[in-house]
Amino acid sequence: MISRKVVYMLGFIALLILVGIDIALTLQNSSPIIAIPASQLKMDGVPSDYQTNVALVRSDESFMNSPQSLSAVLSNDEIIEMTRQVLDLSGDLEPLLFAGAKVTIKPNIVELADVGNGVNTDPRVVEGLIRWMEERGPGDLHYTIAEGGGGWLSSDWAGTKYNSGGAPVGDGFDRAGYKDAQMRLAEDGIQVDLVDADFGTMEDPLQGIRLVQTPDFIDFIEYGEYWIHEAFLDMDVLINVPVMKIHTPQITVCLKNYIGVAAGAKYGTYKGQGGPNPGDPFGLHQDWPGRNSIEREIIELASIAPSDYCLVDAIVCKERAKTASSPAVRRNMLIAGADMAAVDSVCTRLMGLNPDDVPHLCEASREGLGTMNPDQIEIIGEHSIEDSMYYFERTPQGSQGNRGHFGMNNRLWLLNSSPGADLDADHLGAPDEEIVGKPGQNGWTEPIFFSDDIIDFEAYYESSADVSYYAFSWIEVPEEQDAELWISHDENCAVWIGGEQVYRKNVRYQEAALPDHSSQTIHLKKGRFPLLVKLLDAVGNAPFIMNICRILPTRLPAGKATYPNLTTSTNYRRYEGTRVVGLTFDLGESSGVETWPNY
Repeated sequence: MISRKVVYMLGFIALLILVGIDIALTLQNSSPIIAIPASQLKMDGVPSDYQTNVALVRSDESFMNSPQSLSAVLSNDEIIEMTRQVLDLSGDLEPLLFAGAKVTIKPNIVELADVGNGVNTDPRVVEGLIRWMEERGPGDLHYTIAEGGGGWLSSDWAGTKYNSGGAPVGDGFDRAGYKDAQMRLAEDGIQVDLVDADFGTMEDPLQGIRLVQTPDFIDFIEYGEYWIHEAFLDMDVLINVPVMKIHTPQITVCLKNYIGVAAGAKYGTYKGQGGPNPGDPFGLHQDWPGRNSIEREIIELASIAPSDYCLVDAIVCKERAKTASSPAVRRNMLIAGADMAAVDSVCTRLMGLNPDDVPHLCEASREGLGTMNPDQIEIIGEHSIEDSMYYFERTPQGSQGNRGHFGMNNRLWLLNSSPGADLDADHLGAPDEEIVGKPGQNGWTEPIFFSDDIIDFEAYYESSADVSYYAFSWIEVPEEQDAELWISHDENCAVWIGGEQVYRKNVRYQEAALPDHSSQTIHLKKGRFPLLVKLLDAVGNAPFIMNICRILPTRLPAGKATYPNLTTSTNYRRYEGTRVVGLTFDLGESSGVETWPNY
């Protein structure tokens, strides 16, 4: 008979084995990132011959009745005149209007804040838009201003079960100046409805809120269906009127404004709490910031109810963050166009950033929701983007997983793998510095597209240990320059550009996070060169995150930044982390590339 002591000992050993298995499974859990062959992607952007225009008007334009400087506080009449001018220049809104049309205007009213703070769309821009449609339109238009605010709860709902997330209670439309604008318009015989799109009626909080499916053409589905107020679904013309701000998804302009379309009655206060009724969905932003769920939500919501027209309020903007307490930046500009991705691309450049660094913008363009290709966008106005650009302070490092401070990784790679985890060993049959990946040859995959900036090899390969993984792409460098290599990884890693090893680091297993600063300075030559990333995997997942960023001068041009002196690290970090403008990644043929071994 086995003694009780032996039984206890065996039980303890079994428990240790189970704990070990559980730890191993935790380390080898399936990746939350999705990686699929690019050939399986449903969309590849707009047609190559597509063209659109974006109008830009500033308060100092010569055609203004009384031109004002970009720093001047503008009157109601001046803002309304600017609105008329930008809509006239654009020319794309008037053809959308017809007698009897139902027009829904979606501003950004995110917090209880006064007019001029910059956190909310200025109501005078919306008022100018409506007055212009009355003047230029066919008549008999029905106007609705609808917003599902995420940072305030109407006092009507204060004593109900929907007040569960701690949002400030108040009338966002009133505080932001929209009821005053509604009254001014009514005095001139123009009727406008204000709709809190988070709810239906007090008698039926879900009246008019419908469950809508995400279109089939969207690739990386986050939810697949959303509860949305009918004001955004049953209109004839949807006009998107955001304010230009910095945010942790890089920017919040036209596309990011779509988070306000999801009904708070179902998603809860701040859209992240979940609704109070049985069967309500979880709140939005699940797994954020570890995974870019917000990017996916933006794409899905924008595809369900795409904007017919966009008008961006850049009178007073926000840098550093989107909140009312964040620094305001007066720019006295309006931007307008029919293509929401094109308008967002222009706004990104106006903020001194690179559109290639905005994940939800890049994905919207790839999904065919518009274009960010500058060759397909004509800028209409007296001033260029370069003349009008101002360096906005980015989201600080460390904020929400560095999502707003990092930028964006290249997401399309050729992959390869080999047993053995030695950074010095040439696992692919040739010296690492000479490797050029070719689709379908010598173990290389076809082009693989990743759903996130975290390039996790185990999203494509099965979990394994003691493996060397490789990722390959070509890069095109517009001009010779020094640059910052921003890179993070969980184990030993090395990087080659043009056959030259530009990075090598041995690390023990660690959680790979989006970088919050440059790892080192590298030198880039002009031309097209192979880029190879080698990552060892001994335990856990196998991710790396990388970007190649510009080096800023010691001083920014006068009048182009709040903190122009960048000799201090504090100020430099306010603006760092933007990809080298014009630097591109691709997996095209290597014909004509002959000089890279001497990089």
